[in-house]
Amino acid sequence: MEMYTVGDHLELDEPPKYGLKLPLNYEFPLQSKQIIRPKASHMFEMMPLTARYLKYYVGKRLHKKRPIMDYINMISAQRMYGCPLGGIGGGTIGRGFKGEFCRFQLTPGLYEYVTVPECQFIVNIRNGNKETIFQSVLSTYSKPKKAPASWEWNVNGANCEYTGLYPRAWTTYDLSKYGVKLVCRQISPVIPHNYKDSSLPCAVFVFTATNTSSEPRDVSITFTWTEVLAGNNKKKSLAKLDLERYSEDYTCGVSLEQKVGETMCTFTIAKKKQENESIHEGYCLWNAGKTSKYVWECLKSGGTLVPDPSLTPLPPKVPDKTEPKQKEEKEKQKKIYKCDSMALSSVITLDPGGTGSTELCLVWDMPVIKYKKDKKVHRRYYTKYFGSDGIAGASIAAYALRHYRNWEKQLAEWQEPIMNNSNIPDWLKSALMNELYYIADGGTIWFDVQDEYPETDPRHEFGLFGYLEGHEYRMYNTYDVHFYASFALAQLWPNIQVVLQYMYRDSISLETEKCRRSLYDGKSVKFKIKDSIPHDLGDPDDAPFFNINAYNIHDVSEWKDLNLKFILQVMRDYRALRAHAAPFGNERYRSMAFIDDVRDGTEDDLYSRATGQSGDDNSFDSQSPADRSPEQTSAAPPAGDILSLLYCPPNEKYLYGNDTEDRDSRPRMQDREPPPCAWDAMRYLGDMYPSAAKLLRRALSWDQDKDGLIENGGFPDQTYDAWVMTGPSAYCGGLWIAAVSCVRSMAQILNLEDDEKEFSILLETAREAFNQKLWNGSFYKFDTKPGNENVVMADQLAGHWFLRASGCTEPIFPEKNVRKALTTIYENNVRRFGEGRLGAVNGYVKGDPGHVDVSALQSMEMWTGVTYGLAATMIYEGMHEEAFATAGGMYRTLTQMGLSFETPEALYENGNHRSICYMRPLSIWSMYQAIVARPPLHTPLVNGQATTPKDKTEVKK
Repeated sequence: MEMYTVGDHLELDEPPKYGLKLPLNYEFPLQSKQIIRPKASHMFEMMPLTARYLKYYVGKRLHKKRPIMDYINMISAQRMYGCPLGGIGGGTIGRGFKGEFCRFQLTPGLYEYVTVPECQFIVNIRNGNKETIFQSVLSTYSKPKKAPASWEWNVNGANCEYTGLYPRAWTTYDLSKYGVKLVCRQISPVIPHNYKDSSLPCAVFVFTATNTSSEPRDVSITFTWTEVLAGNNKKKSLAKLDLERYSEDYTCGVSLEQKVGETMCTFTIAKKKQENESIHEGYCLWNAGKTSKYVWECLKSGGTLVPDPSLTPLPPKVPDKTEPKQKEEKEKQKKIYKCDSMALSSVITLDPGGTGSTELCLVWDMPVIKYKKDKKVHRRYYTKYFGSDGIAGASIAAYALRHYRNWEKQLAEWQEPIMNNSNIPDWLKSALMNELYYIADGGTIWFDVQDEYPETDPRHEFGLFGYLEGHEYRMYNTYDVHFYASFALAQLWPNIQVVLQYMYRDSISLETEKCRRSLYDGKSVKFKIKDSIPHDLGDPDDAPFFNINAYNIHDVSEWKDLNLKFILQVMRDYRALRAHAAPFGNERYRSMAFIDDVRDGTEDDLYSRATGQSGDDNSFDSQSPADRSPEQTSAAPPAGDILSLLYCPPNEKYLYGNDTEDRDSRPRMQDREPPPCAWDAMRYLGDMYPSAAKLLRRALSWDQDKDGLIENGGFPDQTYDAWVMTGPSAYCGGLWIAAVSCVRSMAQILNLEDDEKEFSILLETAREAFNQKLWNGSFYKFDTKPGNENVVMADQLAGHWFLRASGCTEPIFPEKNVRKALTTIYENNVRRFGEGRLGAVNGYVKGDPGHVDVSALQSMEMWTGVTYGLAATMIYEGMHEEAFATAGGMYRTLTQMGLSFETPEALYENGNHRSICYMRPLSIWSMYQAIVARPPLHTPLVNGQATTPKDKTEVKK
């Protein structure tokens, strides 16, 4: 596939083979709405909770605040989105696949679901006589009622196609009727292992035009922008707007400064200048309500923009006293409208058969954030390189237009091994990329805090990070859900995952005296108790990172999964960090293809992969190596003390160069390219182990009968917060077994013999109790409550899943039990739910006949992220065909529902969904890790599947 060839001649304008492919007039065949219909029994059980929630909801509304979870005004899917714009943590702007600018997330964590028709691209085509033969807004959605009256939507959607392969998108416009083929390529800087560029709040649009006629053509592309998010009164804030043009050596553009909420934001639209081009030749400022017609007519008559003379005040006229006063009044100047919008045009001149392009950029510079109840002012991470004074828009635009081709080269280098891997089905190649939209568009914030932490802390270099549980569930870094989603960060931006873990580590010892009433049972509980992992790090509409545990339904300090999930992530991260910490300066070892080739066995350590020598031998690294390419097995260059090079923190001189430049002079660091390096794995493990051991010992208090196995408390005390587990359970018990195993292995690696012995004894007693109380010969029982003995839980092997992802090959869970349980889940939760096309339902009652477990609202749901995790577990056990059928059927259904780029948390068998744009589906990256670690043992599968028909993400026109 040509576009993935790294080199000087990248065919970047040709849409890739893989991705979400839709004609621009596409209508989705499956309807899906957010309608939750509890059973009568559920409603009765939930009446006290509902009453308390309504009281909480009304109280919030009376104080003009938003509840963190709004069950009264839920958001149904818009079924319109394509790849969103922007990097990580700087705010995002949505883009519909038909051409809309929509879903603005500029105020952290708060979304505005609006489409702004004045924010658009306009194409003008002129013939050899310089006559306009076609002009249209480059969108195919229905013209909005409030759109400028003179603007025309003339593009035929049936002749155009959208391809979304995040973070890039391609739209092809067949305008051959007018002698032109046009391609728009959209690039956002979301680049694995590149932390600087990935933080930038910008996007680049490259328009390539080909003349398919026998005479010359001029193709003009105009980018228009106006004030967005005008506020609650929906009126323009003209007094607060400031527009100005600028011109630099490489670029020119126009900027618009406005307030978004209470924070200043500067939008910049820019273009790469042609030789001898002046900003005066292709821009205008205009008023969206009054002078939009001028923009349209100016393009139609001249093919490019010039400033509107009516918006330039004339010199004051000196009255002629000899003329009658009545005549003087008739000659008053024409009314001058204040501008609230800007536009920039660029012309591509084409000979017959010729091809040309123009490059445009959108930047939104909102460098500082202050939360409502927080006195502190936060600086976004990109200000580390471009400053926080709010005047960086032009600099970021120039940087983006200079470097976007390098971004694409890095993206191609990362994606190539995935796209060309015959063991990965086509749908999964698309899904892996497109589900990553949530890393940037998940209400994500990323702050520079280097002055607040020492160099021994990863936050000094990599900042603070937060993303929401979901667009509708407004809590940062919800930890029970991040447990699933963390695979994406751990593999692609491991230093951000490390930062998040340090943030949670520091919260463990906190305890508050302040109490609140839980909505579930009305009991007064502390916000946070000591030696516990919080549920979340706060609400962006409050004071996040200071007021933590915004979730108020249950007493999360007694949740049985949170402490264990911290431990399991530490071990998984340790493995990932070893895999990413390149020990040599040689370019080969810093390539993304090499970094991301993380296999089970000794080659999960770059030292081993680079040298061919095994590292430390323990149960997490003892599996036989997978086949390696000749390049991977070649001898490494001499490197002195290999181990000291492998296990060393990021070097200041290496990251920032040899000069003595003041680090506070951040704008001058724009062009520096820090190499991809990961936080030191051994330092991470050493820093995390005391907390992991403390959390495990605290969790041991939940073992009421002292058999080594913890019990659930008879209320929803884990991530399934509407599904009660009583006594020992497959889910929490399995997490407990895996966590004990991980802490034992950590103690072994750190040479803590007493701890290793203590946890080895605990592990053996816990395993015995787990198998004795929960294994029934076919699966691990949901819990030990009478009546639940036949309930098959899809997520019963979550602990085993994480052990395998951490490189553990010791049979902590008996291999035959795991295989049998997975087979049972596949036959019941998958194949008997939605005809096998909806993923794995959370609960299924096995029997003849069996049925979906309707004992709780969540037992009836299929959770997208859980299904991806289940599929990864199947892959680790060699069940590739079952894994791809399970996850692939669900993904195809979601695509047919139009839920791309707003993946929900849950689906019901009737096709409805719950909670759009959710964090947990990022667990799809655990499937990739599993495939690379455990490829099929025999010949590669056709399209990744052995028997099912060849599947395509492409939707037929």
